[in-house]
Amino acid sequence: MAKPKSDKNDHRNKQVMVRFTESEFDAIHSQAECAGKSLSAYIHQLALDGKVNVRYTLSPQTDELKPILSQLGKTGANLNQIARYYNEGGRETAQLRMDIQRCIADLYDLRAKLVAEWNEL
Repeated sequence: MAKPKSDKNDHRNKQVMVRFTESEFDAIHSQAECAGKSLSAYIHQLALDGKVNVRYTLSPQTDELKPILSQLGKTGANLNQIARYYNEGGRETAQLRMDIQRCIADLYDLRAKLVAEWNEL
């Protein structure tokens, strides 16, 4: 698909010269990288909108976080099986109650481990 032709009035032909200290420039450059934008695009959006929305994608970068996240997924799967059982008209039993309590305890333990690992990053 061809790029639509822009109106002659849409060309950016005006310049504004702004000077920054080295630390200011480094900070703005770092913020632009975090936003996934070029320095020019970041400053344009900041000047026109007053803010730039930054999307953060968190992914496990350490070997310590990977097994914790894996266990979290397994616990979530267990909870989904319990929910499916109830939604299909299943009865509550002592064993099921213990399974639910174990899943909740696992989630609290995993949360504490994640917080500890995250704080070390």
